[in-house]
Amino acid sequence: MAERPRLLSDETRSPRSLFALAALSIAVGAFAGLVVAAFRLLLQSANGWRTSFILRAHDWGLFGFLWVTLSIALLASLAAWLVARVAPETAGSGIPHVERLLRSGSLGKPHFIISVKFLGGLLAIGGGLVLGREGPSVQMGSEIGHLIGSVFQRNRDECRALLAAGAGASLATAFNAPFAGAIFVLEELVGHFVLRSPILISAPFRPFSCSVS
Repeated sequence: MAERPRLLSDETRSPRSLFALAALSIAVGAFAGLVVAAFRLLLQSANGWRTSFILRAHDWGLFGFLWVTLSIALLASLAAWLVARVAPETAGSGIPHVERLLRSGSLGKPHFIISVKFLGGLLAIGGGLVLGREGPSVQMGSEIGHLIGSVFQRNRDECRALLAAGAGASLATAFNAPFAGAIFVLEELVGHFVLRSPILISAPFRPFSCSVS
C-alpha cells in the first residue's frame, strides 16, 4: 500500500507557523473559489450557447448535423492540442495528478496548468464532450494552493497542505458543498484526518455561493 502524505511536519506546529498557514489557507480558499466559480458560470453559459446552436441547426437538415459535428470536433481538437503542447500534466481528470503531487511535492508549472485546465475544460465540456467538472476543479484548486505556497516560500509539507486545501476549496465551490469537499479530500487524497488541517479552513471559506446547476 502506498504511503499517505504527511501534510504537517514538526516545524510547522509552532503557533506562529500555524497562524501563517491558516492565513494562506484563507487566501487559497478565496482564489480557488473565484476561479472555480468563474469556471462553473462560463460552463453554464457555454451549455446554453451550445443548446441554442443545436436547436437552430435542426432546421438546416444534413448541413446542420455536419456543422454541429465538425464544431464539436474542432473544439475538442483545440483542447487536446493545448494539453499536448502547453501542459501535458492536465491530461485526464486531474485527480491522479494531484495525488502524485501530494506524494512528491513537485510544483511543475502551475500557472500553465491552471490556464490550460481552465480553457481546455471550457472547450471540451462546453463543446459537448461527456465530461465532469470535478476533476478540472480539483486540479485547478490544488495548483492554486501549491502556487501560493511556493510564492510565499513555505516548506515542502506546508506546500502540500495548501495544495490539498486548494483541492478541497475548489471541490466545495464546484458542487456548492463546503464540508463535503473537505471530507472528500481528507478521505480520498490525504487519507487521514488532521484537526488543524488547512483543508478545514479553506473549503468552507468561499467568496460566494454559486446557484448554477
